[in-house]
Amino acid sequence: MIEEKKGLFDLLDRKQAFVLGIVGAFLLICTIGFFILLAIMLTGANFGGSATAGSSGPKKFSACLDTNKYASTIDAQEQEGAQLGVQGTPALFINGYFIAGAYPYEAVKTVLDAVLAGKTPTWDTKTYGELTKVANMPSYTDAVWKGNPNAKVTLVEYADFECPYCVRFYTNTMKQLLADYGNQVRFTFRNYPLSFHTNAKPAAEAYECAVEQGKGWEMYDKLFTLSGNNQLSIDNYKKTATELVLK
Repeated sequence: MIEEKKGLFDLLDRKQAFVLGIVGAFLLICTIGFFILLAIMLTGANFGGSATAGSSGPKKFSACLDTNKYASTIDAQEQEGAQLGVQGTPALFINGYFIAGAYPYEAVKTVLDAVLAGKTPTWDTKTYGELTKVANMPSYTDAVWKGNPNAKVTLVEYADFECPYCVRFYTNTMKQLLADYGNQVRFTFRNYPLSFHTNAKPAAEAYECAVEQGKGWEMYDKLFTLSGNNQLSIDNYKKTATELVLK
């Protein structure tokens, strides 16, 4: 008599076979789920069947950002700042008077008021150090101005969107200055991303891509807000571009 060969399940009792079946089904479901998730990640699709704003963003802005279109522009601005004596951020020039650091509103206001009045500015040198002036400032022919482009007082800021001191200076000083002095001054921003801040240059590129579409100041505000919340990322730049209705 030939002995009939028994399969794996024949060697198990009913309870063991049931448990083994459950485990097998679970592993099968996990495998299917893994491949579905992999397909979503590779195609950029979501469960609704379309790309999210965060993953793709506005087409023109995203292409500008993804191709590093303004990388050389940012490098040139950084070299420009270095030639003026900028070594760290933030750095503000008021008609050439060099304020290096995140100084409080009242200190900067003292300098600005004096320059507006046509006087040589002075401040508390024991607290803030010597106030120096750069004689030959660049012409900034490529600058985008906020305020009155024909104002007699020019403010130029070199800053890094990831720099916590720049965030503090923006929040506590620059916003208030620009609100208080409005058309009495003209203000422009120049990128000075520090090498040890990994998000700084991509953020600078996001700013320049927004400038290209006439929304540089809106992006300037948004980037410093994102930085203050530790939310600088490519996805968030693209989401912001969507919020600003960029192309």
